[in-house]
Amino acid sequence: MAEKRDSPPVTVKAALKRRRIDADDSVTEDVFSSAAMGDRGDSYPNEFKFPSTQHFNARCGIQRSIALVASHIGFESTSPQVMESFTGLIEAYLESIIEETKRFAIASRREHPIPSDFENMLRRYNLPMSSLMPHLKNPMSIDPTPSFVHFEDARQSSEFNPLPLLGSELSGQTDKDAKSYIPSSFPDFPSRHTYKFTPQEDTRSRDSQKIREEAALNAQQGEDALRRLVHASKMRKQKEAKTLVERDSQGKERFRLWESTMKRFMGGNSKDSAIGQVEIADHSMIVNGDVAFSRKDVSRIGQRAAAVPGKGS
Repeated sequence: MAEKRDSPPVTVKAALKRRRIDADDSVTEDVFSSAAMGDRGDSYPNEFKFPSTQHFNARCGIQRSIALVASHIGFESTSPQVMESFTGLIEAYLESIIEETKRFAIASRREHPIPSDFENMLRRYNLPMSSLMPHLKNPMSIDPTPSFVHFEDARQSSEFNPLPLLGSELSGQTDKDAKSYIPSSFPDFPSRHTYKFTPQEDTRSRDSQKIREEAALNAQQGEDALRRLVHASKMRKQKEAKTLVERDSQGKERFRLWESTMKRFMGGNSKDSAIGQVEIADHSMIVNGDVAFSRKDVSRIGQRAAAVPGKGS
């Protein structure tokens, strides 16, 4: 079994801290003493340090009450020695009151005091309950609220006036000014598109008849476009064929005869039809482009050769 490790040696400073916390007279210890002020490190030697303890906060509250009462009576200032003396007297009175109230609670086998224990404590010091009635009304009519130093906002000062990053269309300054509950010290709002939806008007029609009419119009326009495209391709092919056949005299004559025949069949020679309005490309012959992939016919010689042995059998 492994041996237990020895506890680390307790330093003198830690022992002083533990002794000061566990001692009974730690409540009445002066917080400005060298022992209390020596707990914190000397990282800033020129800084005046205040111990942030409950005892220190309680002493500050007592001294504030003393200063308010002295100001109400007519005193304008006091010395630190007098303030410490009054603070010590009040602490002594409060300590005796708390100890006596706690003693009555323990005598009645209770862990925490009740209002009757406080009443017994007042009777112990010959203080009737009626003596507290005048103190229920505060003689000071105005609550002296401490006034803090107001620092001017750097954004509102004339020295710090930055240029606007966004224009009036995107800036959220108008939204911030419209909300009075937002403090003026808060930074400006970002662009509106970061926290607002841009409304868009729906221009689409909801009428079913209009929707069908638009669909039919789009289909007609698409069909007309395809017709013009096919017509242009046929005209191009017709011009290419005419250019090829006009290279020799025989081909040129054949093309002239074929063109005159097609015009005669389409009524191009009639007197009622205008010259130049008949388009040969629209009435050209139909050519099967998939003829190369169609089924091939068997030659007659091959059929006869296959049929002769069959007759003999």
